[in-house]
Amino acid sequence: MKAGARVAKTGRKGVPSPRPIKRIDGARHWPKTLDQWTWLLLRAGVAPDQLTQALKASLHKHRKTRALAMPSAEVMEYGRVLTYWQHEPGYVDDRGRARALTLTGRSGSFASLVRQSLPTAHAPDVLAVLRRHGLVGTAPNGRVRMLATEFLPRRAQHAQFLGYALSSLEGVCDTCYHNLTTRDPQTHMRLLQRTAVSERFDMSRLAEYDAFLRASADAFLVKHDAWLKRHEVRPGSASPKRIGHVGVGIFGFRAR
Repeated sequence: MKAGARVAKTGRKGVPSPRPIKRIDGARHWPKTLDQWTWLLLRAGVAPDQLTQALKASLHKHRKTRALAMPSAEVMEYGRVLTYWQHEPGYVDDRGRARALTLTGRSGSFASLVRQSLPTAHAPDVLAVLRRHGLVGTAPNGRVRMLATEFLPRRAQHAQFLGYALSSLEGVCDTCYHNLTTRDPQTHMRLLQRTAVSERFDMSRLAEYDAFLRASADAFLVKHDAWLKRHEVRPGSASPKRIGHVGVGIFGFRAR
């Protein structure tokens, strides 16, 4: 697979295709992330020779690693369908729960949901990916039901999970690099960089904390997903320079 996502140069006859949206895409932006990580280490006093030797050793250690076919950045955004499904009035029942949808139809269907949340995506492709992750299923009557809301690999979807991991690393590294290289922090927007840490945590309660973290993260991300959705620009209604890729991520960690 080539380093960049395939983008058509022209759309309808005589009409240029829209300017591609800049996305977080760790699998294809690795040179930028590697460059930023190199700067951070050099800034921290790591000698260039040490970096070179460590990289050579890592390349040798992992030389037999099998490469995966990475999904495109567009496929990585299929989780947006789940957000729209939970918040748009036409797709929830009287109790505010995501309702089962017909597969096709101009409104209130899975196809219309995909058109609304991901205008350039194809409903059958989205359905296939969400099915593989165990997030949706099809009832005997043909309706599509939401089974889960977390777009995480519940099965052996290693390439998809790797894509999310690399994009998370890109986002974290880019934020840290941006905050350390901003020349005028008084007038230039700084990106959020916060942590909550315990240095003497009772590791026998790690599973309990993991459950607490997942529950609170789900609520946090659903809230932000909905807020970001409300402030999106409709396709073709604004200059491409006004449109950007913004978001927030959560991850847990422990010293090993």
